[in-house]
Amino acid sequence: MAPSSSVRIEEVVPWTLVELAPILRVSNEVEATNPRVAYLCRHYAWEKAHRLDPTSRGRGVRQFKKELLQRLERDKDLSIKSRVKQSDAREVQFFYRNHYRKYIYSLQKGASATTKAEKVQITKDYKTAVVLYEVLKAVNNVSLQLEPGQPVN
Repeated sequence: MAPSSSVRIEEVVPWTLVELAPILRVSNEVEATNPRVAYLCRHYAWEKAHRLDPTSRGRGVRQFKKELLQRLERDKDLSIKSRVKQSDAREVQFFYRNHYRKYIYSLQKGASATTKAEKVQITKDYKTAVVLYEVLKAVNNVSLQLEPGQPVN
C-alpha cells in the first residue's frame, strides 16, 4: 500500500516497526514549520527501521522502507534549502529548544492543565519533545550512518 495524500506514512508502519510511528508522527507535525527537521526525523526513522529489521523479513517491512526511502529522496533538496542553521545538528537543536521552551518549560513554571483536552495536548507535547531529543542525539552523534540510496535489502 503506497502512501497517498490521504494516507500518511505512520499509518502504514508494519507492526514489527511500530516504534517508528511516534517519530513519523512528529515528522508530519513539524513539516509545515520546519521541513528539514521533518526530513531528519524521517531519516532517523528509516535508519532505525534498518537497524530493527536489516534484512526486511518482517511482513510489509521491505515495502515500508522502500516508500520511506522514496519520500526521503523526494524531500531531500527542498529540506536542505529550507534549513535555517548551518548544520543539521544545529537545526534540530534550535527546533528542539524552541519546542521545549514553548510547550514544556512554560508548564513547569506553573501552568497546569485543567481540562481533558489540555492534558491530552500536554502529553502530545511531551511525546514530541522526547522524539525531537532522540533525533537530536542521533544527529549530534552522527549515528545516521546509512545514507538514503543504499540498498534496503
